[in-house]
Amino acid sequence: MNTRPSLSTVLFDLDDTLCAYRRSPSDRRAAAFDRVGVDPYGTPTDFDAVLGDLPTAETDVAFYANWFGAVADRVDADPTLAPDLGRAYAETLDHGDVVFRDGARETVTDLLARDDYHVGLVTNGGRENQTRKLATLDLLDAFDVHVYATPEHGLKPDPYPFERALAELDATADRTLYVGNSLRADVAGASRLGMHTAWYPTERARVPDPDPTPDHTLDTLADLRAVL
Repeated sequence: MNTRPSLSTVLFDLDDTLCAYRRSPSDRRAAAFDRVGVDPYGTPTDFDAVLGDLPTAETDVAFYANWFGAVADRVDADPTLAPDLGRAYAETLDHGDVVFRDGARETVTDLLARDDYHVGLVTNGGRENQTRKLATLDLLDAFDVHVYATPEHGLKPDPYPFERALAELDATADRTLYVGNSLRADVAGASRLGMHTAWYPTERARVPDPDPTPDHTLDTLADLRAVL
């Protein structure tokens, strides 16, 4: 007999879960190399391969610098260029130029219209950048709670942002589903607190045997309806 408590709360990640930038990562990387004036290195596969092992960084620029640095190590390129490339990559980002990922608009709209769930947002990233994305998506005031995780208190997978959302909603982890694209930040972080997890990877990040193992893997965010 299934004794799982019924779900009462659904929390979403934002970047690469609910939305994605219109401009592809490959195009932005090419622009970053061009800005710095160096020959490009690494394939899209190389950049995807190192993402899961990158350390948590205090700023977006530092994260991107770590990203370029890790790929430089992987392909024997010059790692001293990574800070400049990370800065240039960050400058290519227009935080208002985002679109919903497949199934996200309809799924969130349906959930927000129901009265049997609390629906919240728990995202790494500063309030200014993230609210620009939410404004573009017409979700600025949509959720019951918004948690913008920052290094001062702890970025996902740190428990703080998850715990803050649960506390503000008076929700319990065992009745909460967290939906995100990152195995390390989202699935691992939420699972450690006892939340249920739904993994919605981008196609470039999808693997056959994810570790840690999510409770559910989604091909489109519309699949979340079957989970609920």
